[in-house]
Amino acid sequence: MRVFKVSIVLIIGIVIGFYYPTIIDYFKDLFQKDEKPISQSTPPPPISNERRFPAGFSSDGLREKLLDLNNDGQMELLLTSLSGSKAQAVFVDSRDNSKSLSGVFNFPQTGFAEEFLFKPTEAPEVYQTMDLNANGKKEIIFDLKDYGAYTTTYGIVIYSNNTFDWLMLEEKDGKMRPAVFRDGASVRNANVFKTLPEEKALVEVSGAGDNNNNWTWEVSAYKWSGEKYKYDSALSAKILAEQPKKIIDGEPVF
Repeated sequence: MRVFKVSIVLIIGIVIGFYYPTIIDYFKDLFQKDEKPISQSTPPPPISNERRFPAGFSSDGLREKLLDLNNDGQMELLLTSLSGSKAQAVFVDSRDNSKSLSGVFNFPQTGFAEEFLFKPTEAPEVYQTMDLNANGKKEIIFDLKDYGAYTTTYGIVIYSNNTFDWLMLEEKDGKMRPAVFRDGASVRNANVFKTLPEEKALVEVSGAGDNNNNWTWEVSAYKWSGEKYKYDSALSAKILAEQPKKIIDGEPVF
């Protein structure tokens, strides 16, 4: 009898072992047939860290400067760049650089006399901002990154109603010229660009020296008239009377 029971147990074990995978699969199907499959949703695309800029503005050689031109306590972000051989500038929201606060300014030179033309080799850089005519808005003096044999070129730009434009000067013959100036000196030639806030004036001084280190000078001073900058003969003569006598460390000394 004991042998019979052992035989039955062995037979049952063999049968269960043989059908074990099938039995497991049966019960898995039985209990899972009403379950819904897990959704295989597509993961969201990664957030882009690429910086965006206003349409038409190139970020090549990018320079950045926070400025408050209208003295309202709010800083605007000025971007400058060099797109090919063309300089550019634009004001943007500092938190979203694709949101422009101005049009893109391309530093146009159409109609300029040859003496005022320039070829930037880098993006223009803010040299100075100042409210020269005391109208509550600062002008931007740019280093235009145009370097001659011994000179640096500066250009003055105004910003009003979300628009950039050149500051224009009226010459003594009544013609208009852009506020583009050279500054620097060599052994025989010198150019000086000066701002005179107390006079609300911009001054251009040019000189030439001879073999005996004697220099002759010319001065053009442009003073704010209440409407525009005009050539001022009295101020020009005053500065000419204070002409430099020599060059020290490459700079004219008045």
